[in-house]
Amino acid sequence: MADQSLQAMDLDATIAALQQGVTSIPLDEAIAIIETWQSQLQGHDLAEDLGELKAALQNGNSGEIAKLLIDIGEDASGASSIAPSEVMPRLQQLGQVLYQAGHAIK
Repeated sequence: MADQSLQAMDLDATIAALQQGVTSIPLDEAIAIIETWQSQLQGHDLAEDLGELKAALQNGNSGEIAKLLIDIGEDASGASSIAPSEVMPRLQQLGQVLYQAGHAIK
């Protein structure tokens, strides 16, 4: 995994983008964010989920996008319990934002 300060910056940037509204993020920016996280999480189940989210975005499958955002949000929130203290609150916040975004799309 990438170092913690890089992850913290990426978490902040991802949270900020999502807080603007998931539907307001341009597709190419969303894909770039997903690819950044995929490379950092390579070898983890979340990287596979992110690949599925990327495909759903490219196909415009809103039902699948909503489901994946909720699942990834729940996984991120769960992972916060074992995350380093520097990123724990950001990971919890990211999980909540993703979960809410998924429900907003449904």
